[in-house]
Amino acid sequence: MKTEQVDDVLIIELPARLDAAGVAAIEHDLAAAITNHGGKVLADMTAVTFVASLALRMLLSNLRAVQPLGGDLRLCGLQPQIAEIFRKSRFDTLFKIYPDREAALASYRDR
Repeated sequence: MKTEQVDDVLIIELPARLDAAGVAAIEHDLAAAITNHGGKVLADMTAVTFVASLALRMLLSNLRAVQPLGGDLRLCGLQPQIAEIFRKSRFDTLFKIYPDREAALASYRDR
């Protein structure tokens, strides 16, 4: 998991496999980074090729953690098969999802 900040947006690049082992490897650091930032967060999922239900739960719990702080967790770069999982699980109704990093960053600036 790699993080960087662009303006006031924390960008987190998620690893390729968000299976049980992948989630366990990043869950604590992800939650800490999002909570400590407490604002605008973008999860870049460009490299993600597999998501387990644990990963969906992890993302949702972090979204719910940052919203009371006045922040948001947005997603970008979902591969077609990952986007389909989000659509079928209706997670696409819970998250703001953008095709790429530039569009997601622009959405934060337009707010």
